[in-house]
Amino acid sequence: MASGDGQYGTASQTLQIPLQVIVRAVATQIPRRGMNVLWSIEEGDASIVGIANTVTDSTGSTDVSVRLGTQTGEITVRAAVQDQDRAFATFRLFMVDRPVLYGLMPASAAPGGLITLDGVNFSPDPEQNVVLFSGVRGVVSAASSTQLTVEVPPCLPARDVAVTVQLGTVGSGSRTLAVEGGGVIHSMEVGETLDATDDAGFGCFTLPGDGSATYLAMVYSASTVGAGSHPYQLIGLAVPSPFEAAGPFATAPEARVGRSPGRDEQSRWDEFLRTREADLVRDRILPSVVPRPLRVDAPALAPTVGERRTFKVFQSSGGFAEVSAVAQYVGAQAAFFVDEDAPAGGYTSADLRLFSDRFDDVIHPSVTGAFGVASDLDNNDRVVILFTSAVNSLTPRGATGFVAGFFFGLDLMPEQDDSNKAEIFYGLVPDPSGTLSDPRPRAGLLEIMPAILAHEYQHMVHFNERVLVRGAASTEALWLSEGLAQYAEELVALEYESLGDAGGVELFRDGTRERARRYLAGTASVALIVSTGQGSLAERGASFLHVMYLADRFGMDLIGRVTRTTRTSVGNVEVETGTTWPTLLADWWSAVFVDGPGSETGPIVYPGVDLREFLGDPFPLAPTELGSGDFSRSGSLGSSSIGYYIVSPSAGGSMTLRLGGEAGGVSAPQAVLRMRIIRVQ
Repeated sequence: MASGDGQYGTASQTLQIPLQVIVRAVATQIPRRGMNVLWSIEEGDASIVGIANTVTDSTGSTDVSVRLGTQTGEITVRAAVQDQDRAFATFRLFMVDRPVLYGLMPASAAPGGLITLDGVNFSPDPEQNVVLFSGVRGVVSAASSTQLTVEVPPCLPARDVAVTVQLGTVGSGSRTLAVEGGGVIHSMEVGETLDATDDAGFGCFTLPGDGSATYLAMVYSASTVGAGSHPYQLIGLAVPSPFEAAGPFATAPEARVGRSPGRDEQSRWDEFLRTREADLVRDRILPSVVPRPLRVDAPALAPTVGERRTFKVFQSSGGFAEVSAVAQYVGAQAAFFVDEDAPAGGYTSADLRLFSDRFDDVIHPSVTGAFGVASDLDNNDRVVILFTSAVNSLTPRGATGFVAGFFFGLDLMPEQDDSNKAEIFYGLVPDPSGTLSDPRPRAGLLEIMPAILAHEYQHMVHFNERVLVRGAASTEALWLSEGLAQYAEELVALEYESLGDAGGVELFRDGTRERARRYLAGTASVALIVSTGQGSLAERGASFLHVMYLADRFGMDLIGRVTRTTRTSVGNVEVETGTTWPTLLADWWSAVFVDGPGSETGPIVYPGVDLREFLGDPFPLAPTELGSGDFSRSGSLGSSSIGYYIVSPSAGGSMTLRLGGEAGGVSAPQAVLRMRIIRVQ
């Protein structure tokens, strides 16, 4: 299950959150697309809205909405993969009458004290009743349908609060309780952190104000469910603050997670390509002996200038274009072939020589030194770099962005039809007149192609080390694979930096820096665990910043270890870092904000990178300012995504913070909802 379990609703209501499942392969835990899922009501009064037979998308995800009937009680919904008896999930839903709160006894109490709530339509199960004190949840110790015994949360400040009862999101009206005396206050030094989980739903902190104290509140999901969406509510209760009868909070919803902006033609093409590649790896028949041979039977001959070859180039239709090309330049590590049908105004001999020098001198040693080695199926000791019109034709005219180049693992699977049985990178050709797609001037391609060479070469090395050498049953998770490939660009930039070549640095760093800035400009709407295809530009920025943090904190050899393995995704990272995913995320996201000039080494900074200098002014991460008064912020977080908030209690006062699930209730276990508080001033 990804989301939707445990919801409450009233008669004839369509539940707000769809029921969502993700289908994964048992052996590899890789999401499976194209799987038929049958939905059925097993118990209770409800119906599936629309079609009850759905198909999983590229994330392995599918969902339905449920409409409640008129009979109160528990409802069971079953989602089952067609023709697979053991592949199913069961959802528990509840149709209830709205609770009514008549009164409180006593009308005032101290934090930690007990009060009695009288009313109707409560649940006899204490855990099902969510009692909120202006958004802060209290523990229900005894329950009947008409009476609840509740502990006043020990963190509450001395002030009036509004008490409500909820079953899920179905809530009562409020009654006022006067809280006598303040609860526990957490004094913090600058740089100190506090961590809270929503696993029980009762955690809260009261922070003091001294006129200058400023706190960063990080609200995040550490879920690893790629397509998940997890509701949350962040509550702040201020002292001093007059209670407003109309409601104590200034409320404002945060943006819900969807597909983040910046998804261009390269991203769409990569999604198509990597999905096809993953299917090929999953469905192939493994040899009886692993590792597989890295070469096919062929003479050990390097290509020669003037040599003609025919290549099969994968197309968006799923077929292949046959391309005749000529070797126009051969370096020590790469042979450059150019399509014979390329338009006029193409790369010059000097251009190809410059590409070759960059590949031989910097790209090849940087990538292989960090990640591993490429295969050599064709026994020529070189990578073939094919510049072809077939790549230009992948981009429709007028599209957002364009496909600049790619590596396809099929070429390293010689048993497959249409494999070129060689290490090949495909790149587009200059087309200044726009004969194939929109115009692609030569000067512009000279600026972007070097970084793409580094990026795609890492994918080639990664495929060899993971699939061919170690016989992995699946490709790496898309978010981590993409983060590693982008970090290859940064490694080349670092090498040029050591050489004092500022121009070379910018060629390889400009793209990753821009994608990172896109991510930090809207972290709450961007998930690190990519939910669709290869991810948007902002999602790629997230994976780059995360991998850069891993390398900086745990050492450069880490990125090689997570490449040369058959483990996958979060499990791969947890094993190699020795750190749990929630802790790793919290430390990384802390470092993203805290890191700057003079930062000390430690888990919540980038030890070797001044991130603010790296990204430049203005720094794109701008937390939401919540001020010193009462507030309520609600929204939905994608898996492994975060919202940043700044809280500044008034001088001599305090601020009580509490994180909860939707409408202040308990979040679903798969949300792994967390909050970290850092005193930053």
